[in-house]
Amino acid sequence: MDSKTVALVTIESEILDCQEHCKKYSWQISEIDKADQSFTVLLVSPIDTEKYLLEINFENYPEWPLYLEFVEIDTGIKGSMKAYPKQSRKHGGFFHPKPCICHPSSRKAYKEYSGLHRDWDISAWKQNPQVTNLTNLLSILDAIYSRISIMEVYNGRMG
Repeated sequence: MDSKTVALVTIESEILDCQEHCKKYSWQISEIDKADQSFTVLLVSPIDTEKYLLEINFENYPEWPLYLEFVEIDTGIKGSMKAYPKQSRKHGGFFHPKPCICHPSSRKAYKEYSGLHRDWDISAWKQNPQVTNLTNLLSILDAIYSRISIMEVYNGRMG
């Protein structure tokens, strides 16, 4: 299989693995745009009912991490501070004020895309000790959702 087919088959399988959480937490996963190798996930904070639209690009996945980008729902603007959740200072770091998801499971955090982590190797992302268990869609969505669902961690929108 070529890398585009591998990425599609992998992400389709991982989306199926998310179905129970989609029902439990009301996550809404869009249809896959096969040409663009992307889809979106709508997440709602149970704390303040703020809606967050996460666009996921799976080009060359799982060789590379997913490209994770929040999008303003009302304007479609990608990557603005208004699109991103904000964490409390005590629990900060995951949602970087650049803004991006600052984690080895987020391709945008790498030097090639944002310049943030020049010390991370995109092709060895799963071997990065900081990746912990965030090596598939379900664990990544769980990590994001937990940060908009816990009162002590979540602090509304960045912008």
